[in-house]
Amino acid sequence: MCHSSIRVLDMRLVEICIGCVLSGLVALAPLSAFAQTAVPNPGGQNINRIVEDVPGPNERLTRHLIHVSATKTPSGLPVPRFVSLKYSKSYGRTGPSRKHPIAWVYHKRGLPVIVVAETPMWRKVRDISGTESWMHKGLLSGKKMVLARTETILRSKPRSDARKRAIIAKGALLEMESCTVDDWCKFSDKASGLSGYAPRSLFWGAGPL
Repeated sequence: MCHSSIRVLDMRLVEICIGCVLSGLVALAPLSAFAQTAVPNPGGQNINRIVEDVPGPNERLTRHLIHVSATKTPSGLPVPRFVSLKYSKSYGRTGPSRKHPIAWVYHKRGLPVIVVAETPMWRKVRDISGTESWMHKGLLSGKKMVLARTETILRSKPRSDARKRAIIAKGALLEMESCTVDDWCKFSDKASGLSGYAPRSLFWGAGPL
């Protein structure tokens, strides 16, 4: 027996199960909880935090950002900006060098974060929970990845009356391809081939900042 996990919509809603086979339909599961593990403090105690939920679309997650134009940054790119983690294990440090202690270890490739400051080789990033740390620029990618902030309908066209293609679970990780002038964006999962349109505001990482 398997337990219901997420729903896919293809002319009708269909409940599907982990381990079940459903011909002709592809589903995107929620993002698994990613652990951020602090190295031992001077007292020898490890601190672990598991982020299991994604803040909803009504929660403001971009407070106190300082904007710097691209002409004044080492990278030639504006700050703040969204980037994503390039690897399935990434280290966030307390400062911009390998001499600084590791504060957090991220365990999810593609996780979107905000660059809030930078040096020529290092980027200070903020994750979805508001935690900030320094990462070497080689750990980060410009690939536009997003997290669904609520259960979200993907539609065949960028409008609210278009055919429903899928229901994406809250916390699902998708790639953002493009956006229209009225802030509908096309999102996709390359592994499954699933894609569709939804409002930009329903995703963390979709910006603008």
